[in-house]
Amino acid sequence: MLKSKTIRIVLNILTLLAVFWGLWEQTKAETNVWIQIIAVVLFFAAMARLSSKVSSNTVQESPAEREFNTGIKKDLLKLEKEDKKDVE
Repeated sequence: MLKSKTIRIVLNILTLLAVFWGLWEQTKAETNVWIQIIAVVLFFAAMARLSSKVSSNTVQESPAEREFNTGIKKDLLKLEKEDKKDVE
């Protein structure tokens, strides 16, 4: 029985080969559309797997935090700037 790490490596290599085969297929006079379709599907599946591993940049905020950051926080920063101008 193959280990899951070995299977992942083999699938990644097969995906790369299929993508390059699909690109090479485009250079021919008589292209095989099915090879290109399979290559694109494998490429998108690999990208979906990859993007699921990468964490998101966005921070999950509650509605109250979102409201504070968009409205009240800006007002407080404006007041702070005005206070600094008044002191100077």
